[in-house]
Amino acid sequence: MDELQLRELIDQAFAALSAEDYVRGVAIADQLAASAPDRAVIRAIRAQALLGANAPDESFQEARRAVGLDPTDSYAQRLLAMTAWRTGRLNLAQESYQTAIRLSDRRPALLNDYAWFMAMERGPKPAEQAARAAIAADADSSTAWAALGMAQLRQHRRVEAEASLRRALQLNPNDLYAQSAMVTLLQHEHDDAKAEALAGLIEEHAGTEELVAAVREESKRRRIAAMLVERNVDLNQLIDERRSYRWIWLLAAGALVAMLVFPISHWLSSAVLVLTLFLVVAMRRWLE
Repeated sequence: MDELQLRELIDQAFAALSAEDYVRGVAIADQLAASAPDRAVIRAIRAQALLGANAPDESFQEARRAVGLDPTDSYAQRLLAMTAWRTGRLNLAQESYQTAIRLSDRRPALLNDYAWFMAMERGPKPAEQAARAAIAADADSSTAWAALGMAQLRQHRRVEAEASLRRALQLNPNDLYAQSAMVTLLQHEHDDAKAEALAGLIEEHAGTEELVAAVREESKRRRIAAMLVERNVDLNQLIDERRSYRWIWLLAAGALVAMLVFPISHWLSSAVLVLTLFLVVAMRRWLE
């Protein structure tokens, strides 16, 4: 394959990635890698396509190959950061983001990605600093504002967080990061209906599964708790009742054993009953 054909395929691959057609992206990237396996940009393209196709481990390995081929390629460093984050390698992710930012001369898109990473995975104060740096580079970035809102929320500054997140959604109502952060804020405010509705809009996107599941589980827990309160059900009483059944079963078991040994020895049968009563009393006192 000559250089012109490679260039055309690379353009097609980027178009597929832009359209989120990751299956096609992987297919084109495989073809490119077979023809030019030692080009960092091609390995990075394949890493991005694999990540979008929900193959993070393979994507991480490909991103490492890309960086190994050209450590000065900011695109490859960005993919290494993204895949390292997705696979739980947080220190490497942070280092790679910082390297990519430096190599790209502080490109706003990379500052946005880094701010969101910091907001989700690092301390809230450094995250706020990263978010404000991203906003300084691009005041109209919905992702930067979402990162700022998330950092503020983690510092329990809910009024500021809500203002930042509303600004993010005003700039881009479809920003996945802003939507995810708003879901978290709504849940903190116990507005479960809106949180679940918004979570339903983002669940089709890869990487949101844990957040959506957590929102629904928390909403379910709160609904059950509210129902119990409405019906004047005392949870402590239920727990005590459950514990009482344990002692009933223990007594029943002791009585059964006593009946079985009664024909053999009256004395042994009485001893079993006494021992059972002693165990019940001792265990209840110990647990209380």
